[in-house]
Amino acid sequence: MVNSYIRTIEFEYEKVSRHWLKIHTIISVGLAVASFLLEVILYFILKRMDLMEASGPVYVLRYLLIPTGLNLLILLLIFLFRKLYPKRLTLQSYVISIGLVGICFVLFTIHSIFPSLYFLFAIPLMFSCLYGDYVLTSVTAICVFIARIVGDVVIEWDSAKSAVLDESYNSVNFAISLLILAGFYISCLTLIYFEQEKNHAAVKKEVERVQFRQGMILDHLTALYNRSALDEVLEHLSEDDIGLVCAMLDIDHFKEVNDALGHAAGDDYLKKFADLLRNTCDQHLIFRYGGDEFCILFNGITLEEATTLCRRIYRDSSRILDSKSIGGRVAAASYGLSVFEKDISPDDLIRRADREMYAMKKRLR
Repeated sequence: MVNSYIRTIEFEYEKVSRHWLKIHTIISVGLAVASFLLEVILYFILKRMDLMEASGPVYVLRYLLIPTGLNLLILLLIFLFRKLYPKRLTLQSYVISIGLVGICFVLFTIHSIFPSLYFLFAIPLMFSCLYGDYVLTSVTAICVFIARIVGDVVIEWDSAKSAVLDESYNSVNFAISLLILAGFYISCLTLIYFEQEKNHAAVKKEVERVQFRQGMILDHLTALYNRSALDEVLEHLSEDDIGLVCAMLDIDHFKEVNDALGHAAGDDYLKKFADLLRNTCDQHLIFRYGGDEFCILFNGITLEEATTLCRRIYRDSSRILDSKSIGGRVAAASYGLSVFEKDISPDDLIRRADREMYAMKKRLR
């Protein structure tokens, strides 16, 4: 049950990751669209104020067509990877994170005369840390530093830009920007660490709660659900459960098993019988009602199908012990079944199955 619960938590985390991947993709698209709109608006502002140094066609080519084309190429790669590898969430997170760095790189490079635009690179760093992956954030940070250096030192997209290394002021500003981005990267790693610690503590507490709960509803000898668990299930039966089949089973001559072979052998028989129930009815709810009585709630099958399963249990349970060991008597499980109907209470459901079970015992005497 605990392992199943942990798998459930992992599945929920995966659902959150998928949701964040969608949002991350939308943000990348939004940033690319915003960049295009910004350039269009800037074009009309510069033209109206007569501040445009380049001719109209050159401006459109350098600041609209080429950057937009590069951003569309990045987005195309993101969507391509998402389509080709829909189940590889880690790969998608890397592609989207690095793709967002690329979009920021394009926007920063064509306007690198504005030094404060290096803050754009904080966006992909911040979003990458939401995946809680140290390696992903570190790879994103490496791409950010490479993009920052290449965009400011190697590429001179704007002719009005002054060389970074030619003036001491620009060099100091460049170095400070790298230090700030490094500090932001360290902050992201710190956030990931404490978020993981918080998640681990929460999961540990939930697992402990489930383990405690498991101890409350499981029978310690057979590891089947106990009477308390059955009462809880019956309490929550509703109209949606109409048609559910209840089976009560009681091991015939179980007292003779204990008397002839001892209580340890009796306990061993109960364990083997529980294993038989699990193997035969693994898709249904199985309970130890008390002593040598058991209950099975069959859902999704007919009364005839449930009867077939109970007949198999009766047949196979008689083979667990050699009848000679208990004076020639056969230790098999008699059974009775009842169906949950609209006007029947949970208590009546159990009583009817119990009555049918004892009627079978009388017929077999």
